[in-house]
Amino acid sequence: MNLATISVSNLMNPKVKTVNEDKNIMSACRVMQENNIGCVIVVTIAGDGTPVGIITERDVVRILSKFNPALVHFALWKVMSKPLFTIEPSASINDAIKLMNDKKIRRLVVVDKNNEMIGIMTQKDIFRIIEKNPSLLEEFYGDNFSPNFKEVYERFSQYRFENLAPDL
Repeated sequence: MNLATISVSNLMNPKVKTVNEDKNIMSACRVMQENNIGCVIVVTIAGDGTPVGIITERDVVRILSKFNPALVHFALWKVMSKPLFTIEPSASINDAIKLMNDKKIRRLVVVDKNNEMIGIMTQKDIFRIIEKNPSLLEEFYGDNFSPNFKEVYERFSQYRFENLAPDL
C-alpha cells in the first residue's frame, strides 16, 4: 500500500453536509456546530443539489472580522469560497495531496463521472491514514515525496503534534 495506490474513494466521507446558497452564515454555522464539522458545501437552490461553493470555519472568521454586521445576513452565494475544487473517487491520495497543495485548500468534494457529489475528503482524512500506517508515514516524509508539498508537511506535523499531546 502506498499513497499512489490508495484511491480517494477509500478515504472520502459520503455523508456531506450541505446548505442552500440562499441561506446565510448563521445557517452554515448551525450545521457545522450540530455536526461537529469544519465546513459545509453550498448547493444550488434549484433542487438538484449541485455543489457551487464551500463555507469553512476560516471563511466565517474572515467574514466576521470585517466588522460588518450585515455580512451575517448575506446569502451564502455572496460570501462562499469558490470555485469549488473536486476530485474523482478513482484518483489517488497522491493526486489529492497535489491538488490540495497546488490550490492551497484542505478539502475536496468527491464527484462521480456525472459530476454529482458523492463525498468529501479532507486533509485530516489523509493524515489519519498516514498516521496509522508506518509505511505511509515513511513514504510521506521519505525521499520520493515532493519537496513542493511544504505546506502539507507543516499541517501534518501540526496534526501529529496536536494528537500526540492533546492536553498541551
